[in-house]
Amino acid sequence: MCGARTGQELLYRGLRDKFQTSTPGAWDFYRCEACGSGYYNPRPTPETVGRLYEAYYTHGHTAPLEYAQLGWLGKLRRILGNGYRNYRFGMQERPASILGVLAMGLLPDQRALLDTGGRHLPKQPKGCLLDVGCGNGDFLQFAQRAGWEAIGVDPDPKAVEIARARGLTVHLGTLETLQEPPESLQGITMNHVIEHVHDPRATLTRCYRLLKPGGWLWLETPNLNAQGHALYRENWIGLDTPRHLVVFTERSLLRLLQEVGFARIERLPYCPLCERVFGMCRALAIGASPHNAPPLPPQERQIARQAEAKARRNPELREFVMVRAWKV
Repeated sequence: MCGARTGQELLYRGLRDKFQTSTPGAWDFYRCEACGSGYYNPRPTPETVGRLYEAYYTHGHTAPLEYAQLGWLGKLRRILGNGYRNYRFGMQERPASILGVLAMGLLPDQRALLDTGGRHLPKQPKGCLLDVGCGNGDFLQFAQRAGWEAIGVDPDPKAVEIARARGLTVHLGTLETLQEPPESLQGITMNHVIEHVHDPRATLTRCYRLLKPGGWLWLETPNLNAQGHALYRENWIGLDTPRHLVVFTERSLLRLLQEVGFARIERLPYCPLCERVFGMCRALAIGASPHNAPPLPPQERQIARQAEAKARRNPELREFVMVRAWKV
């Protein structure tokens, strides 16, 4: 990522794909001593990496339950959540109650989850928004309901097929193959995407050029310095062997964003994730599905809650780095 030619520390040897156990091959994972980022060496090539996504989770789409199908508590949550989303993102979700704004004021963790789910979209101004690695298009639909002209790009033909079937404007390919003109976008979102690309610097440079002055890039990615990595090591979900080609630290990502031109970088409010992430890591460790992880045992649940407290105090220990970078 940083271009250093020497200085690498071997963290893991012979890692195998724990999400798709039929994937052949094993990979060595290193940490760069210059910038602190992690990477696979050797790694899948651009010509062969598509095979790793043939059964990826972005292929599926599960529609949320209809309001009438919910129990009374689910209906209350839907009403309050919609009320807050309407206020926060300028949406018109129904049914809704303005009391949701008050409720989220009293429940900061729940408010953080809703804000993160909406990728902290500004209420105004609204314009053209690009979601890079849009998968099946769930977020594009959200952004459209919030009033944005939302388009997507994804290299996975199956995911693009699903998104297009939902009536969404999605281009098959990568950011580099997208035909949008320079300075044409108000916003770009990259939700757990930058770790999948072969040249993060080129990708972020392309984002910068596509944005209008005053435009922004929202980005979330695993943090190599996360407490979950320290605890679960090769079973930490942030490795996602071998799809996560580069795993950043907060410092290495902020440094790269500054180097490609972003003059103002905003660290976004913390979203509590430790218990969920630790549960997924433990599932990998015992050979279970991380997408349907069993509950953490009491001792590990307590460790996760302690980690949550540390993550609130120290952003460099959080499971994911989540920032918004502005083009001035």
